[in-house]
Amino acid sequence: MRYTSKLFALGFVLLTVICHAQKTTKLKPTKWISTKVPEPSDIFYNSKSDTFYIASDDGYLFETSAEGDILNKVTVKTSDYEAVYADDNFVYAIDETHRAIHFYDPKTLIRSRIVTVPYQGGRNSGYEAFTFNKSKNSFILITEKNPITLFELDTDFNVKNQFDLSKIARDISSVTFHNDFLYLLSDEDRSVLKLNPTTYEVLEKWVLPVINPEGLTFDKDGNLVVSCDDLQRIYYFNNPEKK
Repeated sequence: MRYTSKLFALGFVLLTVICHAQKTTKLKPTKWISTKVPEPSDIFYNSKSDTFYIASDDGYLFETSAEGDILNKVTVKTSDYEAVYADDNFVYAIDETHRAIHFYDPKTLIRSRIVTVPYQGGRNSGYEAFTFNKSKNSFILITEKNPITLFELDTDFNVKNQFDLSKIARDISSVTFHNDFLYLLSDEDRSVLKLNPTTYEVLEKWVLPVINPEGLTFDKDGNLVVSCDDLQRIYYFNNPEKK
């Protein structure tokens, strides 16, 4: 009887964990703004300048105001930028076509370096998301699908680990690190997933009522910001962590 009770207690704990991981809530936008950025594939908020960096198809990299107005842009016609991230040193634009990371000066958007990270997957299923995971002191590169693979890179941009995340979504289009967690965006599932940054376990999930969500970031007030490719819109949502 005591053994049965222990099994029941263990099963209850496991069920609780699973239910928590599968919890899904639908988010409602608080507002949206239009932008003249064509096909905004990814977005990153720069808190120091209160601006957005936006990656776009056909090798466009933009800097916009918080209202979506274009302040600066560069074009690399042979590239297909699908992800963007910035730190104190660089703006990083991810070229899906050539499996490369392009390094730009945050103030001038002058390119200074290109690093290739080889990947043999389909041309249109390559790198789609990029950020820095502070919990592992690693850069994170994620392929879109077929399969969804998360690569951990060291600070010299060498691959040191990889993980198959194909079971968590049909595709991944963006990733960001916020308040000690990883947040992934799925375009096809129209959802945001919160992951444990060490184990990559899905902790929570939110559904987005928007068409073609491609990029996500958090602004200075902690609002969730999502860029939509086809509509050329930027949607704002209250921080989903605030109940």
